[in-house]
Amino acid sequence: MRTVILALAVAAALSGCAIFGTSKAERVMRLETDLNESRQYAYQNFDPAINDYLTLATQNPNSTWDDWFPPAEWPETTLYSIGVQDTGTDSITATVNGPADFGGPRTLTVGLVRLGMDWYISGLELSGHIPPVIVK
Repeated sequence: MRTVILALAVAAALSGCAIFGTSKAERVMRLETDLNESRQYAYQNFDPAINDYLTLATQNPNSTWDDWFPPAEWPETTLYSIGVQDTGTDSITATVNGPADFGGPRTLTVGLVRLGMDWYISGLELSGHIPPVIVK
């Protein structure tokens, strides 16, 4: 029994899952939730060591997130959806769809770094947006 549990733990760790922490896919899904519900706390998904962390934490989302991911204009109610396609490396690719003003679907490359048991975002590159949205 111990061997089975150990094997499952090793397999989960190698596949990007965090048994008691935040997996890569979970981190990206938390970002999706923040884009749709409260952009004020989206910075908490990022590695505190990135250059833009303080900006994300202190600036009004109107001058950061709303620039990159425009909110839906009334009466449209379309939310953002991020479909993670691969969690095998530290940089994953996702497809983003959203409101009409967003112009999706677009490709989102998400750089990730593991801190303890949790994965955090270390960079974002959004297709059609130059320079990268968030850089380490």
